[in-house]
Amino acid sequence: MSGVALTLASGRVIRSAIIYIRVSTARENMKSPEQQLAICQAFCLSRNIRIVGDPVADLDLSGAGFAKRKISSIIERVKNGEADAIIVWEYSRFGRTLVGSLHYIKQLEAVGGELLSATQDIDATTAAGRYMRDQFLRLAEYQLDTITEGWKSAHKGRLEVGLPHGGQPRFGYARCPDCYRPEPDSRAYACRNKCGGLLVPEYLLPDEPERVLRSRALTEAYEKIVDDRTMYSVSQDAWHQGVISLRGNRMDESAWRAVLDSGFAAGLLRGRSNKTERATNTRPDTYDIWADGAHDALISQEIWDAYVERRLRQGSPSTRESAPKFALSSLVRCGDLREDGTPCGLVMNVSGQTRKGAERIRYFTCHRSERHARNSMLSMAMHRLEAVVEEWILRMAQGGENLAQVSMERAAMAERHVSEIPTIEKLIDDLERKKNRINEGYEAGLTELSEAKNRMELVRVELSDAKARLERLRREAAANRVPEREVFQGLLAVWGSATPDEKRRALRKVVDHVRVTPPTVSDTAGSHAQVVPLWADASMRIADKRLKSAVA
Repeated sequence: MSGVALTLASGRVIRSAIIYIRVSTARENMKSPEQQLAICQAFCLSRNIRIVGDPVADLDLSGAGFAKRKISSIIERVKNGEADAIIVWEYSRFGRTLVGSLHYIKQLEAVGGELLSATQDIDATTAAGRYMRDQFLRLAEYQLDTITEGWKSAHKGRLEVGLPHGGQPRFGYARCPDCYRPEPDSRAYACRNKCGGLLVPEYLLPDEPERVLRSRALTEAYEKIVDDRTMYSVSQDAWHQGVISLRGNRMDESAWRAVLDSGFAAGLLRGRSNKTERATNTRPDTYDIWADGAHDALISQEIWDAYVERRLRQGSPSTRESAPKFALSSLVRCGDLREDGTPCGLVMNVSGQTRKGAERIRYFTCHRSERHARNSMLSMAMHRLEAVVEEWILRMAQGGENLAQVSMERAAMAERHVSEIPTIEKLIDDLERKKNRINEGYEAGLTELSEAKNRMELVRVELSDAKARLERLRREAAANRVPEREVFQGLLAVWGSATPDEKRRALRKVVDHVRVTPPTVSDTAGSHAQVVPLWADASMRIADKRLKSAVA
């Protein structure tokens, strides 16, 4: 690309940029991703800015929050030198809250990047430019507040007449056959018979292909769950029958659980009286408001009650004793492959036993055999697992697996992480004190409410980032600490006399998990076990209850 690159008032030259596109669930201004991309591309072409890679898109995500969006990953790319700036159609695409947007803009500027708007051509490196940019962000926040208030009013009105919050189709339901869009690109619907937005079961629509009659699959799913079938088998059956989601995708267990938990098929509308906190899961007991909907129910009240009872029983608190009975409880993980080729990674529980003379042999078993590609349950005798662990402790006590060398290498890595921790802890303390000062200033009448709220929101965002960073540092520091061989020698000395609880607590300080894998075709020795220490490579350690890499 020839020509003069964009030069800002500060002297900074913008030669390359990443295009960022966002479309909210509210579809503000109805500017499609394609339109946003075209405008940003034209802006870059006119300013002689090279576009880096494919555009980064956050579709159907609100600008009110940043946690689910890709802003942080783009800033990291700018930090790594991939681009000089982020280009958006307008500033509202970056964010719709002033405080949150400014926080991430400062992060971007701190790593040498700039935020540019293709339609609001502002040089934010000047005082006047920053003022104008902030006014556009304030306007975006005002528009968000207006949209939110409008939605709340609309939701309340719809609930009063037994309609769901949104007029979009629900799984198993569709719009009235007489509904139509007055204009092809319009989101609004009109109805020849004035149905008022009432959704009808899909099986009432004669022109629907048999394979997408979700209403019948939905009814069968409830019946299967009540009949003690697993959610996994429900999802598998539906997929083999050709049932897909409203967006045309395959539905896994979590997708089916969300649909069934809603209670919409029982003719109900759910809600929560506490509007300040988001629901953490879809279980029926998370919602305390259940109203009768105007739509037809697909299942009876008896089926719904039986489903709720089973769901609550599944999620009830564990009744086991606080002290584990077995030394390896919660440490043994399934290393078998699922149908899709990914590792299972679930905790194996103690169940089943056989007798060998007067001795009882217990087994650690993975009950999700239906997930396994071999379609065979994986288990391993407890005494064999304990023998593998004890042999590993002995090997470590003798300095095996290059323990001394690994310990020295990892100690240096851990020290780098540990050295950053005091700085982050001090930052967190400073932010906590800052929150107190903001509250004290407001209570003393020194600060207006709006100013106090804005300052508190900025501190809250910074505090959240700092705590997340501290947790990452502590986790990495712990993962890089390798105990000296004397630690294992002491553990080995008391191993025979220690209780299961004492053994388990000691193991959790050095072991990430014990991975069990099935035998090979030619192997007659049975399942295999491998101890994965806390200082193993990240690909081997457990993250989010799943193995990060395929089983070796």
